[in-house]
Amino acid sequence: MQSFSSVVGPNGSGKSNVIDAMLFVFGKRAKQLRLSKVSELIHNSTHHRNLESARVSVYFHEIVDTSDDENGYEVVAGSDFVVSRTANRSNKSDYFIDDRKSNFKEVTDLLKGKGIDLDNNRFLILQGEVEQISMMKPKGQTEHETGLLEYLEDIIGTDKYIEQIEETGKALEGLQDQRQAMVNRLKIAERERNGLEPAKKAAEAYLAKEIACVEAKRLLSSIYIERIQENMDKIGSNVETLEGKLKEEGDKCAAFSEMLSKYEKRYDEGNADLEGLKKTMGDATAEFKEFERKDITYREDIKHLKAKLAKEQGKAEKDAKKADGMALDIKKIELEVPNLEKRAAEAAAKVKPAEDEMERMILGTSGEREALLGELRAARAELAPWEKQTIDVKSRIEVSQSEIDMLAKSSKAAGERYEEAQASFERAKETAARKVGEVKDMEKRVEELKVAVEAAVAEEAAAIADARQTEASARELRGKVEQKKSDASQRASHNAAMTALAKARDTNAIPGIRGRLGDLGAIDAAYDVAVSTACPPLDYIVVDTTSAAQRCVELLRSNNLGVATFLILEKQTHLKKFLAEPVDALQTPEGVPRLFDLIKCDSAEIKLAFYFALRDTLVADDLDQASRIAYSGSKRFRRVVTLKGEMINENGTMSGGGAKPRGGRMCLGTKPVITSTVDQRKAADEAASAEEELRELTRRVAEARSRVAEATAGVKAARKELKQLETAIVKSNMDVESSKTFADELELRLPELKAATAVSAEDADRTRALTESIEGDRKELAELEKKSRTIRDQVARLEEDIENVGGAALKKQRELVASLQASVAAAEADVAKKVAQIKNSEKQIAKLQKDAKKAETDAVKLQTQHDETMSQFKALEEQAFKVVERMNATQKELDEKVAEVDELKREFDAKQKEVSVIRQVEVDIAAELEQQRASLAEEAGKMKHWTREEVSMAARLVDLTGGAGVATGDKLDEADVDADEDVDEDADKDADEDVDEDVDPAAKKTTAAARNAEEVQYRITVLEEEMDRMDVNPDAIEAWNRADGDCTERAAELDKATTERDAVRATYDELRKRRLDEFMSGFNIISLKLKEMYQMITMGGDAELELVDSLDPFSEGILFSVRPAKKSWKNIANLSGGEKTLSSLSLVFALHHFKPTPLYVMDEIDAALDFKNVSIVGNYIHERTKNAQLVIISLRNNMFELADRLVGIYKTENATKSIPINPRTFTVGAVC
Repeated sequence: MQSFSSVVGPNGSGKSNVIDAMLFVFGKRAKQLRLSKVSELIHNSTHHRNLESARVSVYFHEIVDTSDDENGYEVVAGSDFVVSRTANRSNKSDYFIDDRKSNFKEVTDLLKGKGIDLDNNRFLILQGEVEQISMMKPKGQTEHETGLLEYLEDIIGTDKYIEQIEETGKALEGLQDQRQAMVNRLKIAERERNGLEPAKKAAEAYLAKEIACVEAKRLLSSIYIERIQENMDKIGSNVETLEGKLKEEGDKCAAFSEMLSKYEKRYDEGNADLEGLKKTMGDATAEFKEFERKDITYREDIKHLKAKLAKEQGKAEKDAKKADGMALDIKKIELEVPNLEKRAAEAAAKVKPAEDEMERMILGTSGEREALLGELRAARAELAPWEKQTIDVKSRIEVSQSEIDMLAKSSKAAGERYEEAQASFERAKETAARKVGEVKDMEKRVEELKVAVEAAVAEEAAAIADARQTEASARELRGKVEQKKSDASQRASHNAAMTALAKARDTNAIPGIRGRLGDLGAIDAAYDVAVSTACPPLDYIVVDTTSAAQRCVELLRSNNLGVATFLILEKQTHLKKFLAEPVDALQTPEGVPRLFDLIKCDSAEIKLAFYFALRDTLVADDLDQASRIAYSGSKRFRRVVTLKGEMINENGTMSGGGAKPRGGRMCLGTKPVITSTVDQRKAADEAASAEEELRELTRRVAEARSRVAEATAGVKAARKELKQLETAIVKSNMDVESSKTFADELELRLPELKAATAVSAEDADRTRALTESIEGDRKELAELEKKSRTIRDQVARLEEDIENVGGAALKKQRELVASLQASVAAAEADVAKKVAQIKNSEKQIAKLQKDAKKAETDAVKLQTQHDETMSQFKALEEQAFKVVERMNATQKELDEKVAEVDELKREFDAKQKEVSVIRQVEVDIAAELEQQRASLAEEAGKMKHWTREEVSMAARLVDLTGGAGVATGDKLDEADVDADEDVDEDADKDADEDVDEDVDPAAKKTTAAARNAEEVQYRITVLEEEMDRMDVNPDAIEAWNRADGDCTERAAELDKATTERDAVRATYDELRKRRLDEFMSGFNIISLKLKEMYQMITMGGDAELELVDSLDPFSEGILFSVRPAKKSWKNIANLSGGEKTLSSLSLVFALHHFKPTPLYVMDEIDAALDFKNVSIVGNYIHERTKNAQLVIISLRNNMFELADRLVGIYKTENATKSIPINPRTFTVGAVC
């Protein structure tokens, strides 16, 4: 295979340019090619100036060696390709692959795939660079510097691990830092957790008491639920009884209501039918109005068309008659012309004999006469042409004047037509104006009626609104009446119990009764709703002792006076210490007042009762302030009520809504007022007053309904008149529109008619031409007369002379001749005039025929339009007739339906009155039932509240215990709560024995429940006091748990970080091991091959690559040492130039052996070698590098003579040229 090519040529011929050209294709920049910019690469010589671009192409193909013969290879099919690069004058360049535009990256990837690495250029040794290979430092000192270590790593291929190792090392270092930080954080977290341990234990002790308190509150809720359920059962029984009565009345009312519904349905159906008929009638009326409008329009159109048609027809007939008359005149004239010509001929025939006779007579005169006659004949002969011209001119003047007269007559007729149209236009405008005035008057009346309708409608609306308001007031008052009756009944029931208890108190039958809690204190009216909402115990009966409460219960039970709740003062003594706190010292959130401090009462015991009912409940202005206070974290002030009655409880629940909050459960003012039976009488009086007011409102409702009926009638009457006027306005507007349309049409025609009065351009031009012609003819006539006057005068003189010469006979003859000549002239003038009249008449006939034809065409169009309009008008009349028939039929049905609906309305009103009476009874029962249901709802609300409270406490208990269960009585004991600490056990035991003997089981159960509730409340109070005394951090347990969880989480994070670090460390160690193993394997091979190459080239020398640090080859790099033949080991820097070249080539050849490259380009690598070494290197290249193509620039004959192909480079005419030579086949012959 021919793998060794040599480029030869003298210095400066451009050998290095060959390599520069290849470097240009392989992506080198201009400065690397010994130039400053790309455009300088373009050839520029005398014969090749102003070139725009230059292209260099390198051809590649893959071959397979088949033998050692120089031609023993085969080209791989389809493996050839061409890489080109073009330099442009704009200093830009383009890459091409097989003439397809590409880029440097694609070229680089393509050649790298073929084994030519453009990034490192190991295949390329430029001039002077061969020694630099052996002179490389052991290791590059900077990132971008290449040492021998980097050079070998690139060839061996271990440089691919460098970046991975660096990245993995950085990742390992980062993970190690993260792990150390996690270790430190874990130690800190453990210290924090250990520091929270004492606070956690204190919080657990507090939690145990809180659990016991919540359990006690849950038990208290259960007791209240039991009480409320008993009340609900009693009220439910009453509701069932009332519901039975209501059902009975309801069934009775339903039967009547069903009948009323039937009447109402019939009435509604009748009204619906009536509205349908009204709508149908309205539609028909509107349709008929439209027909009326169209009827007027059509009638006016037909009238107008008839007038136009008659006018056009009359004009056509008139023009036709006129044309016929002119035709007859022409015929008469044509008949007269021959006669006139005949008369002229006859006159002319008589002239000749007369003249002959006159001449004969003249011949008989003397010579003087002859002479005169000769002169006369000569003068007449001279005058004859002038006379003929004069006659012709006069004839033309007469014809022109006749035509001018006819044109003037036509213009006069057009003026008459214009004046007639102008008069019609004025009459149409006057009619339209008059109609417009009538319409304005009607529209003014319409506006007045509209105002009247609006006023009537407003009055109707006001009456309806008043009626509705009155009815609503009546309904509201009826509800108030029922409420007052119910309140009076309830108050009577409540007062019955209070009266019995007051009597027992006043007679000292039951000592220790204080009264209703709400009546024992007073509060400012501004806080009425707040205290009524926040203090349910206001209806409790305050007593001093438990025995007094038991006796009161027995009193109510035995007399069947209802149920009451009693507040026992002796059970609240444990609360006295809370009253000792000064009000001024109390610090409340945002400075809001405590509701308890706002109550005024007479004694400390009653104040104690109010404190039991309210505790530390605060009063806020609004819900936002209440929320801020209740949810601020203060344990003491968690119960807040607003002035509007919204409530936030200790457990965080919130109540409120749209229903109006109730007040009045406590005395208002500065001191309490004891109620009495006067309130009962007052309530009864209020109920009676409300009933009287209800009767007055009922009367006002009837009056309001009457006003509504009157207003509705007024609206109907005004609307009817308004409707009639609107119809008349529509009709008048149509008349106005018709008149305006007619006037507009006339106005549009007036310019045309006016234009017709003026002479048309054609007629004007014709008249002007005729006038000018006449003037010209008259001038010509005057000129002719002027010119012939001398001859005429001469003829006259000669005739006079001759006449005098011939005597009387001759004079007579002369007169005869003159008379005959005059007759001939007159006859000829008449003939000319008649001929002119015929021509003028023919022109007039042609114009009249043209106008008549146009008039006939317009008449046909108008007739067609008239026929179409008449057809539409007849169709409209037929449709209008049908609409009128439908309107009449609908009106008849409408009248019948109105009568039917009125009858249905009377029947419906009668039945409605019957149902109203029945419903009133039902309403009374329903009101009472509603009151019972309200009471039931109130109890249900209480039940809902205490049930929510119980559920809330249970949920709170689950939250506190973590779902492990709820506290029991045993747990209360474990919490060291002494429930009987302040209870007089002996008194309670005696009271229990009394109850067992005298009270039935139900009363006993109620009393026991009341006592248990008081005990549980006492337990709650004691626990809350103990909890208040404890100074603990409630968040300590959660904080310790968080700290413990943080420790666990951080320990897990540390384990995870350790695992990640170990994995990255393993990867890092593996990459370093691969790099070292692969590098050492390649390094050993290259070292051995280097030694072999150097020994072979130097024939006895030695060379080696030595690791500076054998333990870490990559730390310090590689030393290149040689021992030339018969010399000692030396550093490369101490070698001669030839020895450096041999060392470098040895290394290059060793590297080629380790990793062959298919292409090498070397520029004068033998420059420093002697003849012997050049031969050695040349032979080695020729024999040992057949698996690669070498292109070597050399000036040494013992180098290039070994080449398989020579490329000669020479310069001629400032251009470098080349010639390839195959030295194996080249023969030098002699020239003979």
